[in-house]
Amino acid sequence: MNTDIITRIKSGDEKCFYDLYRQYRASFIEWATFSYAISTEETKDIYQEAFVILWLNIQEGRLTHLTADIKTYIYSVGKHLILNAIKKNARSVTFDPAELINLSHDPTTMADDREHNRKMLEEHLKKLDEKERRILEMYYLEEKDMKTIAKELGYKNADVAKKRKYEVFKKLAGLVQHKFKSLLLLF
Repeated sequence: MNTDIITRIKSGDEKCFYDLYRQYRASFIEWATFSYAISTEETKDIYQEAFVILWLNIQEGRLTHLTADIKTYIYSVGKHLILNAIKKNARSVTFDPAELINLSHDPTTMADDREHNRKMLEEHLKKLDEKERRILEMYYLEEKDMKTIAKELGYKNADVAKKRKYEVFKKLAGLVQHKFKSLLLLF
């Protein structure tokens, strides 16, 4: 059956492709939104992207047969796309000053403290040397990969750069948290 579907899509059978698309759409959206707590809109986009990948892989000859059900293939591609989206979103959220300081997990309190936290973070970033500051900027703000960062900053490889980024982030978090604890002692 999978080979038949692949052959039909390869030959340009649009009805087969659209039927397959509609067949798993609702269950994929339900599964993804429940399993990964992502929005329905984002899930719909990911599902479409999974089908673009399926179509391209068939048309370009990279997918000629499957050892599992085609539904498994679609869900696997979708899961990979979801995890990439979560990873990308986590990178941009991780550097939030309120998260770094970890004052509160209450969103209303965090929103009130956001400006103060941003200023405190900027103050402590100045305490880092240029290379330390640069590794955080390249990763969190410019969203460069570790291989690029390693090359540009002169680290031996991506693993060394990743370890250094982690160490610098922990150093920065320690500086900020130390300042916060010192402020608490004043009161």
